[in-house]
Amino acid sequence: MPLPTVNLDDRRFDDIVAQARQLIPQYCPEWTDHNTSDPGIALLEVFAWMTDLLLFRVNQVPEKMFVKFLDMIGVQLDPPRAAVAPVTFYLSAAQSEPLTISAATEVATVRTEVSEAIVFSTETDLTITPPHLQAAFTGNALGENTFVQHDLERLGVLGHKIAVFSPEPVPGDAFYLCFDDDHSAHVLALLLACEVAGGAGVDPREPPFVWEVWQGSLSRWATCTVEYDGTLAFNVSGEVILRLPAMAQEEFFGQRGYWLRCRITSEQNYAGYKVSPDIESLRVEARGGTVSARHAVVVRNEVLGRSDGTPGQRFQLLNSPVLYLESGEDTIVCELAGEDTTFWSDVPDFAESGPGDRHFRLEYLDGTVTFGPALLQPDGTVYRFGAVPPKGATLRLQRYLHGGGVTGNVPAHTLSVLKASIPYVARVTNHAPALGGRNAQTLEDAILRVPHVLRTRTRAVTADDYEFLARQVEGVARARCITPNLAGAAGEVAYPGQIRALDVQPGQVSMVILPQIAVPPGRIAPDQLTLSAELRASVQASLDERRLVGTTLEVRAPQLFWVSVNALLRVPPGSSRGLKTDVRWAAEALLYRYLNPHTGGSAGAGWEFGRTLHLSELYSLLRTVPGIDFVEDVQVFLTEPGQQDLRQPVNTQLLLPPQGVVVSDLHTVRVE
Repeated sequence: MPLPTVNLDDRRFDDIVAQARQLIPQYCPEWTDHNTSDPGIALLEVFAWMTDLLLFRVNQVPEKMFVKFLDMIGVQLDPPRAAVAPVTFYLSAAQSEPLTISAATEVATVRTEVSEAIVFSTETDLTITPPHLQAAFTGNALGENTFVQHDLERLGVLGHKIAVFSPEPVPGDAFYLCFDDDHSAHVLALLLACEVAGGAGVDPREPPFVWEVWQGSLSRWATCTVEYDGTLAFNVSGEVILRLPAMAQEEFFGQRGYWLRCRITSEQNYAGYKVSPDIESLRVEARGGTVSARHAVVVRNEVLGRSDGTPGQRFQLLNSPVLYLESGEDTIVCELAGEDTTFWSDVPDFAESGPGDRHFRLEYLDGTVTFGPALLQPDGTVYRFGAVPPKGATLRLQRYLHGGGVTGNVPAHTLSVLKASIPYVARVTNHAPALGGRNAQTLEDAILRVPHVLRTRTRAVTADDYEFLARQVEGVARARCITPNLAGAAGEVAYPGQIRALDVQPGQVSMVILPQIAVPPGRIAPDQLTLSAELRASVQASLDERRLVGTTLEVRAPQLFWVSVNALLRVPPGSSRGLKTDVRWAAEALLYRYLNPHTGGSAGAGWEFGRTLHLSELYSLLRTVPGIDFVEDVQVFLTEPGQQDLRQPVNTQLLLPPQGVVVSDLHTVRVE
């Protein structure tokens, strides 16, 4: 049950009047009339009324005291968070040279009579690069040996034309364009002169193709956004305007570059081309680009004032609240004539600051800048928690952002105003809503979160404490604490390969540590998951300082269960070989990502220690692969790395001990 609220003084009006009347005979014995009509009693009641009001205020602890109490235990109110939205800049005309839109460019909503403009600032530079087309190909799918390379130099010559797809287009046919440069987040316009043979037209409202870019071995092909198709699905001459996602360089058809393709899809209600459309000319232009913007205003080189040379100085920023962003530019520059310029960095507190450390503390909510104090020590010396700027030095903050809050969660197509004109930029908009804006943390919310902050900081008592503290050690990705109760409950279960749960006795703690690695897109090499002696010693030393006296601690690597999956997937009849290849790649990537100790599981946070693998969940997982008709068969085998002939089949489920975790071995997916 919660602790009762403590009153500093629980006396009320009647108590104060009664206590004062009891003191009258002691201090004023000649006062004998204690009736309410007596003027002296009336004065006592007025005094009691005023004292009662004072005690009421004393018992109401001010919010400022709560803030100071929280500050003493290292808890600060979170500043507001700024919403983030992708904003797209459109050029007035295609440029022949790269055009850079600098970071911190401000865009805003329209100002009205009842609301101020909401300002966003771009977070990075946006460089719009004119596209240079290397080559164009027509093929069934990547990896096919049969493809056609088109002669781009003859495009535009009278009578010369190229076929976009194969003579009898089928799902999986694609038209590939290879570019020299990276056009990630660009708006590209494809100007096409199309000639369509009789009967080749399709419904332009439901075109049977998608535009995609190559994003790398893991993500593979990503769909582009088609803003406008003036060709009516290659039926007439016109332009196609695309918004491209991120791109990656790759080599296909013997050509290395950045790839964009138009691929015929295989929908059930597919009504496709009877013959391939032809192109007589093709030109590609860059019409704009997209960059992330934050609901904030960037302030640079704001002068705080001059230092008076004393510890604990305070300065006030002109704008607040300040947004918390990790950036090397958020430093204070100290300039004094005749001396070298120094740079001071922001710290959350001065507990670790020494006399020579150039540190300052920034209160994000009210914009107060504080330098380290100096405290008198018991031996009479004065210790400085941080250096002091020299007297007369000019202090200025290089950069900070202010803004944020829920007002920044604006809908799509509302950021349409450029705060300053930019050459060759015609307009700007956000095609997606701004998300992530949040107001500053309230005091009530911070008070409720204090128990969580205090629970695990200097001691390890519960299993959660051990796991939390182990994850703070550099190099630890995940940790699991095996307790006697957990090990005892799993001790009688029969696990594959005659593996048993850990034998953990009362007073003993067994920590299972999964090392942090750069997770590859496919199979993880066994040596990457080896718990090194250095990491084991670091975890042991960190927990030894915090464990209870009398508790023994063991740090060990997890029990790895290597799993291979053989799956048979069915695609609709008539599907191309290219579609089958895409489905196989997608299914294998999904299996490697799902059966993974770092990225696996339904939450994507890593396969949970001791979690049973059910065969049925793999059926459900593979059913999400785009393009398949149904999952016909899934088989799971326990393997040893590098020994595929030593495989143990898994029937319906794979039971894991508390220290066990699933790891992907080689998966085989067949698509028919």
